Formats: sequence, structure tokens, C-alpha cells
Amino acid sequence: MNIKFLRLIMVLGSLFYFSNSTAGEWEKGIKRVAIPGGLTADQLPDAQSKGAALLALYCGQCHKIPSPRMHSTSDWPMRFEKMMDHAMLMAGASPDVKTPADKEKKEIVSYLEKNGFRGLPATSLLRGEPKAFNVMWFCSACHAMPDPTQFPAKEWGKIVDRMNSYRKEQGREEMNDSDKRAVINFLVDIRMYLKGN
Repeated sequence: MNIKFLRLIMVLGSLFYFSNSTAGEWEKGIKRVAIPGGLTADQLPDAQSKGAALLALYCGQCHKIPSPRMHSTSDWPMRFEKMMDHAMLMAGASPDVKTPADKEKKEIVSYLEKNGFRGLPATSLLRGEPKAFNVMWFCSACHAMPDPTQFPAKEWGKIVDRMNSYRKEQGREEMNDSDKRAVINFLVDIRMYLKGN
């Protein structure tokens, strides 16, 4: 099947979903959509940079600004392109929605790639570990599988709890205590094995 046709169907479905959802409020003809972990402009990393300013300007029209840490550096170009499909449709439906020029898109993607989290490479042998299943099952539903070495071991518990609260906000299956322990143990154990602390 034609990939452009499938993409159009996905975008139209998203537009229909968001136009009928009660996730936000109308402001200047724009429906505000809830986004878990969304930020304000001053909370962005390197908030004074051009990329941060453009991200806040364009993405903040319809929802809180996504944290660059929401997706991996390698996922952001594709994620951003999907949002641009949606934004183009929204701009066609409302003159209040503004879309970035090509040069601004490149600036935003560059900023997101610079500040995204580090995903575990697709070729990593760690993906084949039996204990990695829970991490792939729960984490990869929303974003790339994280590289365990990018955060200190003591941080992973807080991160997993925060991600579980986002799952609840999105209506996804929450991790039970056993699942959370398995995910945290895998991330901490691998980090300690690779980093020695």
C-alpha cells in the first residue's frame, strides 16, 4: 500500500480524534491538547537558544511544549515530521495555527536531537537479554528503549515512576510493582555492569 496514503489516513484520524476530544480548551480557535510531562518555555534546556524559542513558539500553540527528553535523539526527526503533518492539517482548519518555515524546522529538529535522550542502539546485544523484555514492553510503547548508562543508578527509580504516571495519564496499562522492579533492576544492573557504579 502507498506509504503517503497511509500517512494521510493516520493524520486525518489524529485530526478527527483531537477535534472530538475533551483533552483541552480552545484558545484563539486552537484546541489545547494535554501532553504528559509538557513544559513551559522557561523550563526547556538551553531555553535562550533559537531552537528552544522556535519549539516553544510553534509547538506551544496546541499543547504544552514537549520535553526534548521525551524521545531519543534518533527518534526526534520522525516524531517531529509526524507532528508537522498534524500541524499542517490544523493550520488548514484554523488561521491561528502557524507552521514553521523549512529553515526553522531544521533548527527545531537540530535542537531536539541535541537535547533528546540517548536510546539503546538497535544493534545492542543488551536487547537480547531476557530481562530486557519488560523494558522493551513498557518503555518502547512511547519512545525508544533508553540507554541505561545515561543516568546515575539512583535516578532510574524516579524516572520509571514518572514514566508510569505518564502511562496512567495516557490511559495505558500501568506497571505493577513487580514490573517496575524488573525494569529498574535491569536498567540499574546494566548501568552498573557497564559503568562500574
